[in-house]
Amino acid sequence: MRDVGTTMRISEFASAVQAQVEGLTEDFEIRSLTTLSEAQEGDVSFVAKSRYANEAQSSHASAIIVPEGTTIKGRTTLAMKEPWAGVLFLLNHLFPAGRETWFEGVHADCFVDPTAELAPDVTVGPCAVIGPRTKIGAGTIIGPGCVIGQDCEIGENCLFNANMVLGHEVKIGNRVLIQPGAIIGADGFKFEVIDGTWTKIPQIGRVVVEDDVEIGANTCIDRASFTETHIGAGTKIDNLVQIAHNVQVGRSCVIVSQSGIAGSTTIGDGSILAAAVGVADNLKIGKRCVLLARAGLKDNVPDGETFLGTPAGPFRKAARIMAMQQRLPELNETVARLEARVKELEERLMGK
Repeated sequence: MRDVGTTMRISEFASAVQAQVEGLTEDFEIRSLTTLSEAQEGDVSFVAKSRYANEAQSSHASAIIVPEGTTIKGRTTLAMKEPWAGVLFLLNHLFPAGRETWFEGVHADCFVDPTAELAPDVTVGPCAVIGPRTKIGAGTIIGPGCVIGQDCEIGENCLFNANMVLGHEVKIGNRVLIQPGAIIGADGFKFEVIDGTWTKIPQIGRVVVEDDVEIGANTCIDRASFTETHIGAGTKIDNLVQIAHNVQVGRSCVIVSQSGIAGSTTIGDGSILAAAVGVADNLKIGKRCVLLARAGLKDNVPDGETFLGTPAGPFRKAARIMAMQQRLPELNETVARLEARVKELEERLMGK
C-alpha cells in the first residue's frame, strides 16, 4: 500500500463531500482508500453501483462510499449521488503526489535545442529530446526518452510519460496526459497507385489536441494530409487506439482500447466507442452516440444512437439479428425437415 500523504477523519471527509452518513458509531482517522476485498480496519472502500452492494457485506472496510438509496445492513456507509466524486476527493487528499517524478528540472542527459522555449519550471527527463523552436508551458513534465519534434506547442501542466513521441508541429493544450509509448503526429497512411506502384503521398498537416485530454499507452494519432487531425477538449483515449489522418474527434468523447478510426471520419461531442470498434473512413458519427464493443461501422450514425454488431446497425435491430444467428443451426435443421416433407407431399400429389 502506498504511503498516505495527508490524513483525514471520516467525519471531515463526509462533511467535505456532503455525504449522508449511516451507521457511524465512532469517528476514526482514515487509514487508506482501497477495494472491498483488500480493505482493513480504518480503510474506506466504495461501491460504485448498487448491484455490487452484496459484495460489501464481507469487506473489512470501516466505511463504504455508496450510491444514494443504497443500504448495507450493519455497515457504516456514506451515500453520495456520484460515488466516484467521493473516491476522487479521497485519492487527491490521501495521495496528492500523483505527478511525482524521480528527477527535477532539465536533466543533464537530455537534449534541448537552443531555439526551444521552456518555461522556468518545466521538467525534462534523461534521454529526452526537444526539437527546434518548440514551446513548452509552465509545469509540464517531459518523461525519460520522450521525443518532441520541431515547432511543437505544448501547454501548461501536461504530463508526458516515458518514450512517447510528438511529431513536428503538433499542438497540445493544457493539462494533457500522455501515457508511455504513444505516438502523436506520425505520417498518415496515404498511398496512391501512380505508374502501377503504390506511391506515398506526403502528409503536410498536423495534430491538435485540446485541453484535458488523456491519451493511452501505445496509441497512435496520425497527422493530417493537409489541415489537422483534431482531438476535442476532455476526450479520453485508451491504450492501443489508432486514429488516422484528418479525423475530427469532438469534446468529452471516450475511445476504448484496440479501436481504429479510419481517415477523415468525424465523431461528435460526448460519443463513446467501446473496445475494438472499427470505423470506416469518411463517416459522420453524431453527438452522444455509443458504438458497442467490436462494432464494425460502415454507415453514418445520427445523434444519440447506439449501434451494435458487424456491420453495425441500430441496437434493437442488430440485437435481434444476433439473437437469430444463435438459432441458425436449429433453423437449418427445421428447413431441411420441411423441404423433405414438401418433397414427400409433392410426390404423393403426383401419384408417385
